Amino acid sequence: MSISDTLVVIIKAFAVFSVLLFIGAFLRAKIRLFQKLYLPACVIGGFLGLIVGPNGLNLIPVSGDVMEVASSLPGVLIVPVLAAVPMCMQRSGGIDLRKQRDIITMFSILTGGCFLQFVIGLLVNLGYSAAGGESYSTFGLELAFGFCGGHGMAGSLGSALKDLNAPYWEVAQGVASTSATVGLIGAIVVGVVMLNMAVRKGYTSVMKGGEGISEDFRLGYYRPVDEKRPSLGVQTTISNSIETLSLHMALLLAASGGAYIIGNWVSSLNIGILSAMSTWFYAMILMAVFWMIIQAFKIDFLFDEEVKNKITGFLSDYIIVAAIMSIPIDLVLTYWIPMLIMFTVGMAITICVCYFIGKKYFREYWFEKVLGPFGSNTGVYVSGMLLTKMADPELRTPALKDYALGYTLASFVNTPLMALMVSVTFMQGPLMGVFVALVISVICFIPIVLFCRR
Repeated sequence: MSISDTLVVIIKAFAVFSVLLFIGAFLRAKIRLFQKLYLPACVIGGFLGLIVGPNGLNLIPVSGDVMEVASSLPGVLIVPVLAAVPMCMQRSGGIDLRKQRDIITMFSILTGGCFLQFVIGLLVNLGYSAAGGESYSTFGLELAFGFCGGHGMAGSLGSALKDLNAPYWEVAQGVASTSATVGLIGAIVVGVVMLNMAVRKGYTSVMKGGEGISEDFRLGYYRPVDEKRPSLGVQTTISNSIETLSLHMALLLAASGGAYIIGNWVSSLNIGILSAMSTWFYAMILMAVFWMIIQAFKIDFLFDEEVKNKITGFLSDYIIVAAIMSIPIDLVLTYWIPMLIMFTVGMAITICVCYFIGKKYFREYWFEKVLGPFGSNTGVYVSGMLLTKMADPELRTPALKDYALGYTLASFVNTPLMALMVSVTFMQGPLMGVFVALVISVICFIPIVLFCRR
């Protein structure tokens, strides 16, 4: 196939994904169940594509080339998405963590809880294999990649395993996407149940019911009657020179392209575990270097965090719809027993970690602050934000602010360590993966025991 033909296939694939996104947005706006679960259009569209596509009922004519793009796209687009993490990072200062103990607790729950999920998933792998079940060496990583990382990180797991030439990378990506969906729905359903119970027991400080979420948020779009629609971000450049979006994309793609070069160079040197690290790990490091240079030249004012977030959100929509549409159902269902055990135990342990540690160590508004990390460690950042706003719709407490700060700190730590978990487990086996994840989890919980007692 020529380069021209390849580009045509890619355009066709994006056309299919775009139609699914349109339909997903329409169904979110019209179907009450989807509104109550706050399902994103990309998730709805992705499952629609899975059901009617070649991996499901095969009701629509989608070529094998388009499906190949769908399975590979998440692993490619996740590189610029994760490269964006250090971009627009502010210089340290202004936050004294010694005086913000609840942020330390938030960080510990987010990171420690994430790596505890790795322990659970890999133990299920070991137990299932010991009982005579067939599995693959990295099975179990999907719990944390799906629950804590969401559908985007599910694609990154597939990308990492593909880089390692693991023959089961598509299956792992499918299991991780399934994990992300279970976590996303579970975050809302369980979170609402937790909130209702907390209201009855008097644990909430300002909220006495589940009201407070706007109609727009439920429908998934801003109506014309709204007085003010939020901005996409600040335009930092003049269009006759370069578009603001082009400038931001240029930096993201430069870091992404450089990461492939660095990754190939490191692999050629065969430097132990570094050779097994995924491309998006190097993209984050390279972006951190780029951003320090940009700050040194004092041109960081040209980049806006909201613009960056909208670009990564745009890419994530296509990642998610492609990842779900390309789930190999037949292969994934082969592991339905360990998946069911893994999801059930993972959800139960996550609830316990967030609830009991939060209740013991958060110094104020403990229940409102529990909802953020619970939503994030089972769904995505937005899930935690949504649950927090349900409990505190007028933002009278510092719960949402502390959650945002704790999540920011956790994201800088979690992402490279999750890349490390893939490499360690693939190269050394699930038992070593359990050991490394358990050590990281324990280290994350030590600070709250030592410094965050009430």
